[in-house]
Order: sequence, then structure tokens, then C-alpha cells
Amino acid sequence: MKNIIQVVRKTLSIAILVCLCGAYNYAQNKNAYSNTLPVSTPEAEGVSSAGILKFLDAVEKGQNELHSFVILRHGKIISQGWWSPYGKELKHVMFSVSKSFTSVGVGIAIAENKLKLTDKVVSFFLQSLPDTLSTYMKEMTVQDLLKMSTGMNTDPLFNVRGSTDWPKAFMSAAIENKPGSVFKYNNMATFMLSAIVQKATGQKLLDYLKPRLFDPLGIKNLAWDETREGYTFGAIGLKIQSEDMAKFGQMLLQKGKWNGKQIVPQSWVEEATSFQINSIDPGNTVPKEFNDWQQGYGYQFWRCRNNGYRADGLGGQFIIVLPEKDAVVVLTAAAINTQEELNLVWDNLLPAMQDKPLPEDKKSSAELAKRIAILAFPSTTSASPSALLNRISGKRIEVAQNEAGIQALRISIKNTEAQIVVDRGDEKYEIMAGLDNWKFSKTKLNTLAGPQRPIQGLPIQVASKYSWTDATTIQLTSRFVEESIRSEVWNLRFENNGTEIKVHFEIRNFVEFMGINSRMLEGKIVD
Repeated sequence: MKNIIQVVRKTLSIAILVCLCGAYNYAQNKNAYSNTLPVSTPEAEGVSSAGILKFLDAVEKGQNELHSFVILRHGKIISQGWWSPYGKELKHVMFSVSKSFTSVGVGIAIAENKLKLTDKVVSFFLQSLPDTLSTYMKEMTVQDLLKMSTGMNTDPLFNVRGSTDWPKAFMSAAIENKPGSVFKYNNMATFMLSAIVQKATGQKLLDYLKPRLFDPLGIKNLAWDETREGYTFGAIGLKIQSEDMAKFGQMLLQKGKWNGKQIVPQSWVEEATSFQINSIDPGNTVPKEFNDWQQGYGYQFWRCRNNGYRADGLGGQFIIVLPEKDAVVVLTAAAINTQEELNLVWDNLLPAMQDKPLPEDKKSSAELAKRIAILAFPSTTSASPSALLNRISGKRIEVAQNEAGIQALRISIKNTEAQIVVDRGDEKYEIMAGLDNWKFSKTKLNTLAGPQRPIQGLPIQVASKYSWTDATTIQLTSRFVEESIRSEVWNLRFENNGTEIKVHFEIRNFVEFMGINSRMLEGKIVD
């Protein structure tokens, strides 16, 4: 199990990054490329369907919430599934899986002679140099950034809040150890790699990778957050589909080749995914033989047990590459114990992979197809609403002054659908919710409890459902499925005191792994 302190520390950093850069979202338009992965059956590729069923059983019994899985064997999809409301056509947040894509961008730029591993970091940012530059900062190289060996004991992420010059903030940070000597996870190191690619090539990392990586792989539906200065974030912020994660993994397994073309240098794939530095963290006390975070680190890739490697993102976003099994496993999740999530693969999927094709197993194959077709989060069943329903539906609920900036709410219920309109004064935002069933809407909000982002050009997908938890309480659950990995829950309790109907709100939203943020609001029906 990953040490809890380590998880919280890393999560806090990610939460700050999201707050600082989430507003600067840029998505690629669809293009002419259309690459799809071939499909086969588990047994034809030497994998037991019964083993995949065992994996799904373990997911169901475990404490981690999975959103999707994709299993590739010998370059073919042999099984995949999504837990509703997450789905095949939806992007999913990658968190630090983004770092591995940034590594590929650096490798391609090196192959094109735009930069070198030995280049000094400061050489790219002469206009941003602080008044005082430490000796260690002068020595730091691109390779040190890639290995998470900046020598810094503290991620300077905390220093960039409010800064208009992130590279300067990074170069101003204290460095306690010689660069290259000690592993210490550092989100700003990856941001600097993205900024270096931009300085060296004249293109944002996303624009640079589009014709070199994303287009050849046929990755069309993606977005990657930017900073206020216009750099692709690099460290986090990438959002892609699960199958596109699998394409990236298969390309790596093929050592940079795709459709017969070397799109990433083979030497870079081999070097970036190999052991480059010891990743032991004193705060993570799980023995090495059971610990996938103590197997070593490459260039923005983690080494795994079973001689594999992975792209690794907060909450259990994984692209696991297993060269000895000629396999790729993709997982997206909202996991509270990511070591347990990886153990699902080691304990169930790995033993199911054999060296030769297996006999057809019609019974297990049919059961597997049935299970995948109904993957979903636990369902809700509504109580019967009270006679208050007619006095609630379609009425304006005036909300007392609150820090969330919500002035009013209107819930219009017809049959099994509800229209929810959030009135924030100058703007009104509408979403739809199904009775005990998810219904999708598009909105410019990334939370119902907060204002629209300063810059939000693209609509955001939100899945919502409502249920009556008792005769006078409506629970509205929303998932911003392409923006977050957790739910936002509104409980509205209606109280009829004879002269008016009061509404007591409890709004609970999850700050990724920092816990539940809960607030109480009061309102009343005014028409």
C-alpha cells in the first residue's frame, strides 16, 4: 500500500496544479487519421476469459472504484469495459500519465536536434533568470528534470501561485542536493520540460506532438490544459480516451513503431522506460517486493514489478506495458489504494496470460460479455415523493447569500427527468438528470457549486441523476466525467411549515483524495 502521507502530499500538489491551470483548456479538432486497434478474443491470444472474470470479481469485492479497463495482447484488444456513466467515447483525466507523453515530446525533440539531454535548464530561459542563481541551478540539465532528480526537497509548485513567470519561479527555488543524485517527485520539473520543448521548437508541446504522435496514432478526441503563460502544462492536464491510452502503450511496446513507421525513436523508448534512478521514498515503507513505487524510475515513466513499466496518474490512471507478456493493460479509476489496483493485474490478469492460444471457452466468454455489458456504479432506488412535488417542480428556489455565488435554483420534474437550472445572477446554467439513471448534458461549468472558469471555450460533459432518498429529500448526483474522477452530490430537503416551503441544501464535492468539501445553504420557494 502506498504510504498515506505520500499520497496526500502528492494529491495536494496535483490539486493546486488543477486550480492554477484548469481554466486553460485546449482541444484538438478531429483530423483525417483513423487508426483503430484490431480486436480478438482472449483465448485466441492466449488469455483465459475466466481470468478476466476473476479480475472483475476482485474489482467488485475491492475498495477501489474503476472507470474502465482495456487489455491488449499481441497488439489486439481482447477485452475492454467501462463502468457507467464513464464510456468509450468520453475522454478521461490522465493526471500524471501526462508526464509520459511529455517525455515522448522531449525524446522526439532530441532526435530532431532541437535539444540535448545535457543541455542546461537555465540556457532556455535567459529572459527569466532570477537575480540570484544557485550553483546547483546552473548545473541542472534536461536529464535531471526527466529523472525527477532536480535536487530539490520541495516541489516549487507552491511558489507559482500568482506568478506570471513559472520558469523564473522554478529557477528561484532552493536546491538542497546535487542535481542528478537524488530522486524526488517534482511536478514543476515536468512543466519545465514542456516549457523547454516550446522554447526549443517554437511550438507548444501539444502542437508539437500533434503531427508527430497524436495524428499518427489516430488520437482525435483530446485536450491538454495550458498555463496562463501559454505553455502546455506537461505535468498533468491531458484528457484522452481509454483506447487512445492503449494505443500509446502499444506503440511503446513496439518500441516506437506504429503502422510500420518509427514515430518515436526506438532508442528513446528503451532509454525512457529503463531504470534510470532509484525511486525509494523513505515515507513509503512497503517492502520492495510488494511495492510498485520502489522498482525505479525512468524518464517520466515508473518501473513495475514483473519487469514492466507504466505511465502513472493520480487516482489509479495506468498504462501498464508488459514486454515479457507482449501485453498492455489500461486502467482508469478513482482508486483510494493504487497499489491494490495494480495488484488486481498481478494477481488476476497476469496468471491468465499463457504462451499459446487457448481452447475456446464459450461459457466463460458469454459470462464475460454479459458482465461487461452491465458494468456500472451501484444503482439507487427512489422513495415515493410526497405531495410537495407539485409545489416544488418548476418553482424558483431563492437561495440566501453564499460564497458559492448561487442566487437561485429551479428544478422542473417531468416523468423520469429533471431539468435543473442554476442561477448565478448574470448567467444561468442548465443540466438534465434522470430518475435513478444517468443523463448527459453539456455545460461550461466544471462544478455546479462554483462559477464558470475564466476561460472555457469547450462545453464540458456532465452525467447527472436524481433520486428521492425519502418523501421530502432529493439527492442530485453529478459527475463531470471528463474533468474529475469523483461525484458532486446535492441533498435538498424541503420543509413545509404551513406558510412557506424552506429548502435546506447540503452540497458535497470531492477534492481529489483530500476528502469531502461540504457546505450548507438555505433557501425558500418564492413562486
